[in-house]
Amino acid sequence: VVTACVNAISETAGMLPPHVYRRSPDGSRVEDTEHPVARLLAEGPNDWQTTPEFIEMMTAHCLLRGNSYAEIVRNHRGEPIALNPFHPDLVSVVELPRSGRFAYDVSMRQGGTRRLLPEEMLHLKDRTDDGIVGKSRLSRARETFASAIATERYAASTFKNGAAMSGILSHPEAIGEEAATRLQKDFKQTYSGADRAGAVAILEEGLKWQQISVSPDDAQMLESRKFSTMALARIFRVPPPVIGEFEGGNYSSISEVGRWFYSHTMQPWLNKWEKLLCHALFSTAGRRTFEIEFDCDLLLRGDALTRFKAYRIGREIGVYNANELRKFEKLNPRKDPEGGTYFAPANMQGEQSGQPIADRGGGSNVPE
Repeated sequence: VVTACVNAISETAGMLPPHVYRRSPDGSRVEDTEHPVARLLAEGPNDWQTTPEFIEMMTAHCLLRGNSYAEIVRNHRGEPIALNPFHPDLVSVVELPRSGRFAYDVSMRQGGTRRLLPEEMLHLKDRTDDGIVGKSRLSRARETFASAIATERYAASTFKNGAAMSGILSHPEAIGEEAATRLQKDFKQTYSGADRAGAVAILEEGLKWQQISVSPDDAQMLESRKFSTMALARIFRVPPPVIGEFEGGNYSSISEVGRWFYSHTMQPWLNKWEKLLCHALFSTAGRRTFEIEFDCDLLLRGDALTRFKAYRIGREIGVYNANELRKFEKLNPRKDPEGGTYFAPANMQGEQSGQPIADRGGGSNVPE
């Protein structure tokens, strides 16, 4: 369950592309694909990883360890040109005695230790108690994980050792200890184990079978496992259908679960990533002008019919033009001038043209 939750969050974060936008004084913004940060995110953070692989790995490290780290490599102009990740177990945070600042000591695989300052490290943190080091969700919920592990061990033991027809073999006559041991061994080898469940037993010499064991259902083991699944999913804020638990669900509810997963599971992580990348990769002046945002269109896209109904409404009331809608569908813009034209309903033409209210007609508002 833990692996499923981590995969759901990290793989989803990795599939959403980040974009760099330049903000204008009037509040509008335009994508800037030539900025060094935009090129770094588009071309890949290092020589051995793509951006989706990097974001997926860093997110998974943070979910499992509470922290993920990557060195920020800059050129002589101070522009970021690479992000080299470290395994969280190789990094320790230390406080510098004189300045009171903190730094990162990295144990290198080749031997020795490197010390990096905060501005040289991209540090993604899960919820932290001191503002410096994140704490993993595994350590915050040890009792829940211990209970889940115990339940899984019991289930594994049951399916490994339990015969499909657990019970007693009885013989009409007294048999010796050696014969009883041999009979038990032969029966266990023939019928014990999950892969032999449902096998037909052939009993000889008057042997009789009496089933006496309690099934896992009767022992509520399956209910315990279901409860553990739900508890672990809550820790990671992942809806059970996202990790394959579809009991009691239907198509309508599953669609709602997808929107819930985006709003309550992914959005906090994406927001964390966006703010971290802006803070770590841009200068103080750059943060006033540029921002990073993940394109969540892949996550929020509905089916074709739902999308085109929404497009039609947006087009008819003048929110989008044809080329903007074509861009949503990854299509090239139209060449004719009408592709950039906005429609305006008859009752909204004056409003969209900026005509004063008094000049829009419609009669006098003064009562006679």
